[in-house]
Amino acid sequence: MSASKHIVVVGAGLIGLSCALGLRQRGCRVTLVEQGSRPEVTAEPGLRVSALNHASRTLLQELGVWQQLPLQRLGPYTGMQVWENNSFADIAFHAEQIGTDDLGAIVENQVLEQALWDAAEQAGVTIIANTKVQQWQQDHQGATLQLADQQLQGDYVIAADGVRSQLRSWAELPVTFWDYEQRGLVAVIASELPHQGVARQAFLPTGPLALLPLADPHLCSMVWSCDEDLAQELLQLQQTQPEQFQRRLQVASNGILGNLTVDSAVASFPLQMQYAQQWVHERLILVGDAAHSIHPLAGQGANLGFADVAVLIEAFTATEQRQLNRALQAYQRERKAAALTMIAAMEAFKRGFGTSQPLLQLLRGVGFTLANKTPPLKRWLTKVALGEV
Repeated sequence: MSASKHIVVVGAGLIGLSCALGLRQRGCRVTLVEQGSRPEVTAEPGLRVSALNHASRTLLQELGVWQQLPLQRLGPYTGMQVWENNSFADIAFHAEQIGTDDLGAIVENQVLEQALWDAAEQAGVTIIANTKVQQWQQDHQGATLQLADQQLQGDYVIAADGVRSQLRSWAELPVTFWDYEQRGLVAVIASELPHQGVARQAFLPTGPLALLPLADPHLCSMVWSCDEDLAQELLQLQQTQPEQFQRRLQVASNGILGNLTVDSAVASFPLQMQYAQQWVHERLILVGDAAHSIHPLAGQGANLGFADVAVLIEAFTATEQRQLNRALQAYQRERKAAALTMIAAMEAFKRGFGTSQPLLQLLRGVGFTLANKTPPLKRWLTKVALGEV
C-alpha cells in the first residue's frame, strides 16, 4: 500500500530529511517542501551540533547516510563526565564499561543535513526548495497545500517544520509550553589540553555548561545555558572584552581543558519546553520539534526526533488503510510517552541542580557517588543515554 501513498513532508531539517528519505526507501512517493535551500558545509566547524546516540546512528546507517559522512567532521566520544561545580558530585562513564567502542558521536548539523539532502534527492524524493506553504487544508481522505506557484495534493502531510510549526498552528492542535527564561550560548572552543573524546557537562548555579568534543582533538562545541540577564552580559563581554569571556568560561569549566579560546562567533537561542497534545490529526502527522522540544542539557533533542522517525517510517509499511491507521495511533502513543518521560526527566534535572541549598547539594553528591560506585546502575544509565533502554 505504501507505494500508492503520496506523502508531503514540510521542513528539511535533520528530522524532515531523514523522514522523507526513509519513507521514499519504503516505497512511498514523497515531496519535501523547504523554505530554505540545500545546506552548504563551511570549512570551519558549524555552531549547531547534535550528540547522536547509538540508536540514532543505527537509523542513519539503515538510511545509508552515516556511511557517507566525512570522518574528519565526526567527533566520536568514548566517555562522558558530569560534575557540579559547588559540590563533590561527579560521575564518569566510559564506553569500555559496556563493551562498546564509543558512546556516540558529535555531528555538525550542516554536514549531516547536506548528506541527508543529497541522499533524499538520489533516492527520488521531490524537493521543492525556497518555498513556503501558504495555505493548508485537509479532510479524512487527504490534504491540499498551496505554495506560491503550485498546489500539492497528498495522502498525508508530515509537519517537520520545527518548534514554531505553522502546520500545527493551522490545525489548531493544543500545545503545552513553558519558557525557561534562559538562553543557550553556542560557540566553537579551542582548548589548550586535548579533549580526549570525552563529552563534559558542568552543573553551575546559573545553569549547565556542556563541552562536546569535535573531530579536532583541541576543538569542542560549547553549549552554555544561563538566565537571560547573564546571557546578555556574557554576549556583551565576548564582543567588548573577549579575553574576559574566555576567563569566565575557563572558570566555569574548572579549567579542565586548560586555557580556552573562542574560535567562532558566539550565538544564542531561547530555551523553551513544549509538546503537542495531539500528534496525529486526520492526515496531519507531527514529528521532531513540531511535536516536542526539550531543554538541551542532556543533548537528547535530536535523538528524540530520530526515534520518532524510526517508528513513523515503519508505520508506513502497513499493507492496508486500517492497519496504517492503527500504526499511526501507536506511533502517537509510543512517541508521545517517550517525549513526556524525557521532558519530565529534564525538568527534574533542571530543578534538582537549579538550587544551591546545602542539603540538596549534599544529596546530589551522595547520589552521584553512589551511581559512580555501582557498576550495574552505571551501565543502565549509560544504556539509557545511548538509546538502548
